[in-house]
Amino acid sequence: MWQAVLLALSPATVALFLTAMAALALCLAAWAARAPDTAAPRTTAAALLAAWLLLLLVVTLAPTQPVGSADATVWWRPGESLFGPGAAPQPQELSMLLRQHTALAALYVPGALLLRFAAPRWSAAGAFLLGVGLCVLLETTQLLMRAGRIADIDDVLCAAAGTATGAALGLVTHLAATWLRPRPGTGPRPGGPPAADAPTSARG
Repeated sequence: MWQAVLLALSPATVALFLTAMAALALCLAAWAARAPDTAAPRTTAAALLAAWLLLLLVVTLAPTQPVGSADATVWWRPGESLFGPGAAPQPQELSMLLRQHTALAALYVPGALLLRFAAPRWSAAGAFLLGVGLCVLLETTQLLMRAGRIADIDDVLCAAAGTATGAALGLVTHLAATWLRPRPGTGPRPGGPPAADAPTSARG
């Protein structure tokens, strides 16, 4: 499944994915703004967050070899998977590596975005730190499993980029929905129709 995702990755699909994430965030923000007294928006966001976490665990921790059969490998230098020692990667290999990094960054976008609506008290900075910390924990687990996966600092950087994007989308859409929410006792928004004059009672 992951291989199919990588092959389908392109600038158009990335733009479509980010548009879908922004639309999801806007829908959740508008729902929460229009129904502030109900827990349904938070419950929905929490359910989606749990589904995302399950997907993340499957993608990142599914072993490619029997557990304990491989060496514990760590790549500490950024870009080592692209420009490591040895022969320079072929164009097709380089393209696949870039696709992997882009897909991994995209994988972390929904986490910080959904956390904004599942737990509104979390700040964007807190969501970012939580996403990066989760990636570090997963990379450490890969190292300890020794199941054919490499603990790579590039994965942490990609996760940071995706988490920052998700946190920014969640924050912007939340602020936009809050600004657009009608407030009782306030006048119309700029550019809106003028309010009708209240009828005056006749004085005898």
